This record gives sequence, C-alpha cells and structure tokens, in this order.
Amino acid sequence: MTDEIGSPHRVHTAQDVVGTLLRGNWAIFAHEWADPDGIDPEHWRDVVEAAAEAAGVDVEFVIIPRRSLTVVFNRAAPPSFEQVRTSIEVIERARRTG
Repeated sequence: MTDEIGSPHRVHTAQDVVGTLLRGNWAIFAHEWADPDGIDPEHWRDVVEAAAEAAGVDVEFVIIPRRSLTVVFNRAAPPSFEQVRTSIEVIERARRTG
C-alpha cells in the first residue's frame, strides 16, 4: 500500500471499485455523491458488495455518519487507521474547495 494519499477521484462502476480494492487500496463514498435517480449510500454498498462477491473479494464497509462517508476495503489488505484518516482529510479538503 502506498504511504501517500492522492487527490480523490471518482470511479464509475462497482467493478472499478473492486479493481481498486484488488490493488490494495480502499474506496470512500461521500454521501453527497448520492444520485436522487438511483444510487444512494445503501445502494452503493449493495452494488459494490455484489461485484466484490462475484470477484471473490471479501469486503468490509465502515460507515462514518458524522462525516457522511462510507469506506470500503478488502479484508485481505486493510488500510491502516492513519491511511483512512488521511483519506478522510483529503475528502474533507475537496469538499471545502469544491
């Protein structure tokens, strides 16, 4: 796993999220990214979980209500607390700057 956290970027499919997890990374869904016509945090978790199961990846979701975030990671390659904390800071900074 990398020690440096890059800028947040969006992936467009659940398979993209699973690919991220297979590379030893993790993904964060900011709840404001919810789409009123389809995907909300719960639906996102369901879709990612189904894609991960199909790919044979055992995933863990951590919902952080206070920050309106959901983190998902591959249980075979969990990020450290510090890596997740830094990722959350990156998301928070992106929220402030638009």
